[in-house]
This record gives sequence, C-alpha cells and structure tokens, in this order.
Amino acid sequence: MAELSARVVDPGLTRQLRRSVLRPEFSPDQPLPGDDHPDAVHIGAFDGSSLVSACLIFPQACDWQPGRPAWRLRSMATDPVARGIGAGTAVAVAAAEIARERGAELLWCEARESAMSFYLRCGWQLHGQRFSTDYGPHRYMWTEL
Repeated sequence: MAELSARVVDPGLTRQLRRSVLRPEFSPDQPLPGDDHPDAVHIGAFDGSSLVSACLIFPQACDWQPGRPAWRLRSMATDPVARGIGAGTAVAVAAAEIARERGAELLWCEARESAMSFYLRCGWQLHGQRFSTDYGPHRYMWTEL
C-alpha cells in the first residue's frame, strides 16, 4: 500500500467510483446527485495513483443550525477493496478542511445508516431521527469545523 493522499479533483474522476458504490443502477453517463451544484468541490483519496475514496461538498444551509455558514457532504464512497485503510477518513478530513477554508462553521450530511459508525469514528454527531429514502434508512449527521 502506498501512502494515502486526499485532494480536490476533477468531478469526472470520481464519478465512476461514486456511481459503482452508491448508485450502481445509474448508467455511466448519468449525473449523480449533487454533481450539478455550481459550487461543488470534488475530493478524492488516492492510494498511490489509484482513486480509492471520493465525495463532494458544497455550500448548503443546515436546517437544525440556522444562520450558521454550512456546507453539505454528498456521495461519500470508498472502493470496497480499500475499506479499512483510512481512505474514507482521509476524504472526510480533507472535506472538513476545505469547507472550513471556504468559510463553513459546520459540515453535514444525510448518512446511510450503514455508514453511521464511520462518521461517528470521524467525530461526527447524529441529529434527529432515522428517515427513509429511495436508498434505504438514513440519519442526519454533522461535524463542527
């Protein structure tokens, strides 16, 4: 395993990984939720030259923290063969740093229930009750920046 690094990347670079992990029913040319946001910043973690984890972030108000500058994290995906090596954590840390640098006080997401333990390990907090989407049960989560 090479050293992990996370950085801002071209959106097209992350789409295949995010689609295969999160929306395998989408065709390869179909945009993913959030891709069309004009201020989206795409972040990728690399193991050497291989993209192993990715997400996107963009400014969006947080309903339970009104009036505070907030950014939203979407489409967090890690290649299943790279889970457990810190790639997701590298992306989450980079996302928080980038959002903070761009004026956010908090970063929030709609986490799949299956990913809650990951976010909790990264220091995120739960908000509200479980809710369902077309992609299963979710919880709102957030982190102070």
